[in-house]
Amino acid sequence: MQTRLFRNLLLALLVGCAPIAQAETGIGDQTIALGQSIALSGALGDLGKEYQAGAQFYIDQVNALGGVAGRKIKLVSLDDGYDTNKALENTKRLVEQDKVFAIFGQFGTGITQASLPLTTAAGIPLFAPYTGADALRDNGNRYLFHIRASYGQEMEKMVEQLVGIGIRDIAVVYQNDSFGKAGLLGAEQALARRNLKPAALGAIEMPAVDTKAALAAVAKARPSAIILSTAGKPSVNFIRDYLKTGQPTQFYALSVVSSRQLVKELGAASHGIAIAQVMPSPWRSSNAVVREYQQVLAKANIKDYSYTTLEGFIAAKIFIEALKRTGKDLTREKLVATLEGMRNYDAGGLVVDFGPKKRNGSTYVDLSIISKDGQFLR
Repeated sequence: MQTRLFRNLLLALLVGCAPIAQAETGIGDQTIALGQSIALSGALGDLGKEYQAGAQFYIDQVNALGGVAGRKIKLVSLDDGYDTNKALENTKRLVEQDKVFAIFGQFGTGITQASLPLTTAAGIPLFAPYTGADALRDNGNRYLFHIRASYGQEMEKMVEQLVGIGIRDIAVVYQNDSFGKAGLLGAEQALARRNLKPAALGAIEMPAVDTKAALAAVAKARPSAIILSTAGKPSVNFIRDYLKTGQPTQFYALSVVSSRQLVKELGAASHGIAIAQVMPSPWRSSNAVVREYQQVLAKANIKDYSYTTLEGFIAAKIFIEALKRTGKDLTREKLVATLEGMRNYDAGGLVVDFGPKKRNGSTYVDLSIISKDGQFLR
């Protein structure tokens, strides 16, 4: 009897000491936690709000239908004001305190570059950062996935268009930060392939958004076209100031310029600005994902579409599709493997193609131009 009792006690102790399977960080019984550091204030605050809102629209729709395998998606968005140091603090908090499963939609070139060593060391996927910097696409990082074309590809499209219509004196205006310089490099390389150099260079100092030096340098050259490697308020301020000089020119801008903000703040003066686009038109309902986007916004009584909210929406759609394909037993490594297997996935108008050695999902670039009534023509 005593022997049997001893054996039972010993068995209970062994069972109590047995290792318990641990859930993946950021995965609960009812939630999947994602995090992002994004500009919700400051010079790029309007742009950041658009991207975050677009992603949240799609997440809310999925959650209303029960989530992914019974888990609701929770997106923790921390404002960094487009400040790299603040963004790094935010990312550390998301990883160490909030313990998110993945980083989604990190906002900006310098911010993504600063965050990447931390997320990579922790084995955390960093999906759909809002940047087209080529330097972030050629580093072979296992955990970094892009869904937008690069700035180099956008610049190639713009320079090709300009040179094709006979314009060769092309100036470049850029934010004097890592993002602006990434775009500048893409423009210089696209021009060099045609044996050209920028007619003038103008640097906008950040975060003060000081356009004086850029305006003086470019206005002196009187270029036929100006390519902008700028986003948000710097774009608006420079274009407004340059138009005051009375010198005719054609403005071309990167997709991250915040096209809706241009129309809103420049009004009729935005007419004729050409913008590279890396997403389908949010007004073209012939695309399935655009119809879905419009229907979701209509339920929220929102009729103000934009390329940026659509990009956030599509980014969330692609990421959640990967979660669904991975299944209920979610781990970061399984998600990475799932993404690697997403070959030529059509989100409904934008195709992304990942692979074991392919992290740049899309090369899609088109050009649009702002019409007299503030519409975007292609």
